[in-house]
Amino acid sequence: MALSPVVSNQQTAFIRFELDHGDARRRKKALQEVSRLYRGGFRFNAESLNAVETTIDGLLVQSNQDPKVVRWSLNALAQVGRRTFSDNPIKLALKHYEGDPEITAAGIAALASMYAGKVEEIDIFKNCDPSLRTLAALQNTNPKLLDLSGIRIDIDKADKEVLKLALITVGLNRDIDNLFHPKHNNGQIIKALGGYQDNIVMQYSVWAIIENHKLGISDLGVKTHPIDALAPNVQSKVMQLVAMREKDHDKRHSIILDGPYLPHPDAREGLAKGLLAVYYDGLEGITLDWSKQESVVYVRKLLAQHFARFSNACVLYEEEALKLFESDPMLREHLLLGAEGKPLYRKLKLQDLRHGTFDLFGGEDEFVSILRQQSKPEDRALKVLILSAAPKDANPLRLDEEARDLKEKLRAVENRKVVVTVANEWAVRIDQIQDALFNEKPQILHFSGHGETGVLYFEDRLGNAAPVDANAIADLVSLHSDSIECVVLSACYSEDVAKAVKAHVKCVIGCDGSINDDAAIAFSRAFYRALANGQEYEKAFRFAHNEIALQRMRDEADKYKFL
Repeated sequence: MALSPVVSNQQTAFIRFELDHGDARRRKKALQEVSRLYRGGFRFNAESLNAVETTIDGLLVQSNQDPKVVRWSLNALAQVGRRTFSDNPIKLALKHYEGDPEITAAGIAALASMYAGKVEEIDIFKNCDPSLRTLAALQNTNPKLLDLSGIRIDIDKADKEVLKLALITVGLNRDIDNLFHPKHNNGQIIKALGGYQDNIVMQYSVWAIIENHKLGISDLGVKTHPIDALAPNVQSKVMQLVAMREKDHDKRHSIILDGPYLPHPDAREGLAKGLLAVYYDGLEGITLDWSKQESVVYVRKLLAQHFARFSNACVLYEEEALKLFESDPMLREHLLLGAEGKPLYRKLKLQDLRHGTFDLFGGEDEFVSILRQQSKPEDRALKVLILSAAPKDANPLRLDEEARDLKEKLRAVENRKVVVTVANEWAVRIDQIQDALFNEKPQILHFSGHGETGVLYFEDRLGNAAPVDANAIADLVSLHSDSIECVVLSACYSEDVAKAVKAHVKCVIGCDGSINDDAAIAFSRAFYRALANGQEYEKAFRFAHNEIALQRMRDEADKYKFL
């Protein structure tokens, strides 16, 4: 028999800290994580299990405890609890919260697991409805140990507490075929309950699909359009489900694209939670901008964890994770959680070492190598600031692919003569432009997005197109002429803007027509690669022009103008 994977020391330490020091919300999330890990087959080592179980037992018997923390403590003990440790704290909590159906059900599930399904022998449940008792026990007890002969549920007549328990049972993959009805399978009934006139039942119907991989999007009975017409708790689960399980890429991407603009933080949290399991090319164009505009801390923590978890797949994510680790201490634990098992983890620990916060968990060889790379003398350094804007009401652009391709090519340069560092600002609003320039102080200002004759398009606060005319751009560049040497306008019909800017910098690159995405990607890659190899701006432009021409896009290449 294969051994169960052990919960890592990092994750264990995080859970224990949240349980000991967090507020009610953080404790609930940590308890949910314990349940999730155990359902996924993970186990604490013996020492950690004793500490975690003792802490959870203590939460149960605290006076004035948040009922949600009590319920999730019971749910967690249904996974990790042992009768000799937790029997008495569970019974004390059940007596204290007698009459709360959710806590009672969670307590039955916990004790049923410890009593091998013999809940009828537990005095505290003697007067409990047998069907409710059995449904609750099913969550964590082998069905073979229970009497299931009387379990049938009429969804038109059943109490909503019964429906919620049944949905939990289905979600935890303990479902019996035709649990609700002998003629209808569980997927059909779950779909029907998606239209039930109770937000909690609707929420649980979506949650059941998330948790039970026998079910899928086709079993979803909740109407998802318009998403903001749903209650926030239902929005949250729908967004999580779509992110994790929607197979139609275009539909999933469209819904994720609107997610960061949903007004309720619970809905955005659900999406961020779903993205902990998902990455695909192009997603970073949404998430990196979302992270910058998101004001709710617990959503930002999940986004940071997403960046770290998929740092191997996306170079922009790794850079953002390192930046966030440096700038926002509140995100560090989640960044470390996401980075476990990735090369990024050691890089984050190295940053900790520099700050004197933690010991370095990594080999001395890597430490020496990193220091050697940092101390390597370079002839010159160039800072590039890329301002990207792809308004929702304009044609989509592959800006994320352009940035990712550029950074990967720069990393691949051997024997570089110039250190070219790139800072990306995504979905830039007109009120963010000056801040970005003050913060980064670049030598090269690069705009990627839409343009028309005499105009570049940034975004407004709703993500829609906001035009900025050539004179305003020129004035902005003139105010930063002490640092900016070169301006690159990778936008259609940007030559007039380039001419307005030309008086204030060494050189400007613009376009005299509509340019396609492949040409823009090839130009950026070749231009900055040439600069890293020591070429001057005009020679680098010629290399970029040639790169596009080599790809049989001569007409596109000729649209780029060097001024």
